[in-house]
Amino acid sequence: MDRRTAISTLALGLAATGTSAAEASQSTGGIKLMVLYGHPPKPDEFEKYYLGVHMPLVHAMKGARKMEAAKCLPQADGSPPAFYRIFEAWFDSPEHMAAVFATPEGMKVRADVPNFTEGTTVTRVTCKLD
Repeated sequence: MDRRTAISTLALGLAATGTSAAEASQSTGGIKLMVLYGHPPKPDEFEKYYLGVHMPLVHAMKGARKMEAAKCLPQADGSPPAFYRIFEAWFDSPEHMAAVFATPEGMKVRADVPNFTEGTTVTRVTCKLD
C-alpha cells in the first residue's frame, strides 16, 4: 500500500469512528522503551530465567499501554540476528514510564535484570512515537 492509499484509508477509518485527526495523533503518540538483549553465553539458562522468573515480574508491573517480548530470528542469509531478544513497552510520556517503573513492581523488574544478564549486553532505547 502506498502512502496516499494509507492516508486515505486512515482518514476513512477515522471518519467512520467519528475520530478527528488531532485526536488520532494524540492517541498514537507517546514513547516506546526497547530493551535489546545481546546473545547470552548460556542461552538455555537465560531462557529459563527470563521466561520463568523475569517475565512474571514484568507482567505484574501494571500501567504500560502495551508490553511485548520477542526472540530474534536468524537473518535471511542464515547469519545470527544482531540481538537475542527484544522487549518493548509503550507509555504515554517519559513521566508515565518513570511512574510505572517507580512502583514496587517496576523496581523489582529493574532490580532483576542483572540476575540473568551476566555476560550479555543490554541496550535500552527510548523512542518518541509519531
